[in-house]
Amino acid sequence: MKRVLAFIMVVLMMVLPLTGCNPGGTTSETSGATSGTESRDYNPEFDTLVIATSTFEGKFNPFYAESAYDQQVLDQIFVSPQRIDANNELIDWAGSITYAEKEVDGATHIVYTIKVKEGMKFTDGEVVNIDDLLYTFYVYADPGYSGPSSTWATSTSIVGLKDYYYDDPDYSTTIAGFVTEADEKYTIENISKEDYIAYLIATDLDGWWTGDPAGEVDTDYTWSDYITDEGFADQLAAIDATDADAMLALLAEVEYTNYGAYYDPYTYYLNKLQEDYITGNLEDGVDVDTISGIVRVDDYTCTVEFYDIDIYGDRAINGILAPSHYYGAFEKGKADDQLLKNLESPIGSGPYKFVKYDDNIVTAVANNDYFEGMPYIQNVKWQYVTDSDLIIGLKNGTIDIAVPSASKDAIDQLNTAELKYSLVDNNGYGYLAINADNVDKDVRKGLMHLFNRQPSVEGYYGTELAQVIERPMTTTLAEYPDEATEYYGYDTDKALGYFEDAGYVLTDGKLMKDGEQLSVNVYIGGDGEGNHPGYAMLVQAQNDLDALGGELIINDVQFSVLQAAMNGGTADMFVLAWGASNTCDKTTIYKTAGGQNRTNISNATLDAKLEAIIKTVDFDARKQLISDMLDIVMEEAIELPLYQRKNMIAYNPEVIDESSWPETSTYWTYENQLWKLKLN
Repeated sequence: MKRVLAFIMVVLMMVLPLTGCNPGGTTSETSGATSGTESRDYNPEFDTLVIATSTFEGKFNPFYAESAYDQQVLDQIFVSPQRIDANNELIDWAGSITYAEKEVDGATHIVYTIKVKEGMKFTDGEVVNIDDLLYTFYVYADPGYSGPSSTWATSTSIVGLKDYYYDDPDYSTTIAGFVTEADEKYTIENISKEDYIAYLIATDLDGWWTGDPAGEVDTDYTWSDYITDEGFADQLAAIDATDADAMLALLAEVEYTNYGAYYDPYTYYLNKLQEDYITGNLEDGVDVDTISGIVRVDDYTCTVEFYDIDIYGDRAINGILAPSHYYGAFEKGKADDQLLKNLESPIGSGPYKFVKYDDNIVTAVANNDYFEGMPYIQNVKWQYVTDSDLIIGLKNGTIDIAVPSASKDAIDQLNTAELKYSLVDNNGYGYLAINADNVDKDVRKGLMHLFNRQPSVEGYYGTELAQVIERPMTTTLAEYPDEATEYYGYDTDKALGYFEDAGYVLTDGKLMKDGEQLSVNVYIGGDGEGNHPGYAMLVQAQNDLDALGGELIINDVQFSVLQAAMNGGTADMFVLAWGASNTCDKTTIYKTAGGQNRTNISNATLDAKLEAIIKTVDFDARKQLISDMLDIVMEEAIELPLYQRKNMIAYNPEVIDESSWPETSTYWTYENQLWKLKLN
């Protein structure tokens, strides 16, 4: 089972970008689509640029990409009407977004006008127009879409958007009724055994059951062993232990009896009520065909009307221009059925054309019809390289650009090899998170007190390249609460106190509960060498937990293993780092059922704060709301901020023309104008 005595820690230094926020920007606007075939005097010795990256997830579809490394590639394939400049402000790019206020029955609506540039083409030769942006909106709004922007429909206040999503203009009363029903029937206190068992079976024990009766729960420990140890040997003897359905039913009985407090049937049934409602609405015919607040004006213009002010409304609608003719039409409610067919062959209108993904290498060629101009570099490869080999690769010429971890040793090596680098504040932060579905709150708080952050971070980065932060938000945002103080200090006595509050008792030198020792499995992405700013912290926690009577097992693995555990819900604890955090809107991360809510936190007060933040124009008031919101996150003990670091971007000046390397800042790097970069 996934319970408090089995914690898996996923550790990564640079992780997922917030979907919907286009990274980067330009310091000047372009006047219109230009010919990509102008002649110029450029005959470099080198013809291919090799960019080092970490492990790809392989989701090269703009609607499903979550990994920073997949997105790094897609940023060169697709464009949007606007993008972020060096000051983290939206400016025009492949179009424009303007707005005006509109009074409707005493309320102030905001109407955005979006234009896309004329003359742009996708790399298959088809013309780009406003329908390709509208296609993106309808993907995000589809109830059958499950990608990272799947909460767009329920978190964005576009007129008629929720009517479309629920396929019912009178949805609000019904949805409110579902909340009431769930409160009355499906909380831990109120749920019936029958409903609880049904939930466990329907979700395969919340994803823990593998479906193989002969499989192992742990090394040399089978499902049958587990059932026997949990006190159900007689029931096991009475069934066919090779029958998957029979074993799952018995395991559900075991979990309900022994660990009922550690699952979340409430969220499952609330979501199911809403999903069944939508399915039923669509089965009897589509009642809401369009989103009334989104209006196509002409081939290159549309308007989007919001019910009220949203400080990030323009960013919410700054969608990618995705070729609707290529990704294909879909029946309402079945977006996934159509779009998941194509995860490996994206087509866009950006500066580069995707060629292939093979053997951990992505290959792209220049889009010579790119509207800003023909790229100088004709061939680009993104190649997987371990962190420990990045500087070696730059030295020996196998890679040309890399993002090594900024450290004194790395700087010394680069300087000695006469390689160039830039240092900028990272618009992201490192953090440790815990899956609230799997881990009791008191245990979460106890674990927070076992992580000694500062020696680990400073031992890896030194004192100038990173610093410990106290709230889970990048300090590059103006709204970060600078006055915040430490919420959980390193204190083994307090950790033990919380473990005892969770029901663990020290027996014969071991922390025991229901016959099981507190045991924590930790997964860390340190290249199998402990090469990570959090690794020393884990080693110390391992020693401390052992002294308290628990067990911590550290596994140093590849990112693909980490991501699978996190996305599959089998990771009880994970350490990641957000990148491309360009706004203070944390809705997708912390809101109940948010598209990137990997901690599975569900807190009504937190949800209300998140909704208020994006509607609060006054800076001081918004900053206070954010401070309050982050305090709730800390109190829930689902996320422990670790560090704010510097980004290092290193390159080989023998290959890359230094004069073409842009001035680098937090929100502006070579990636934002890769098409202008030149080789020697």
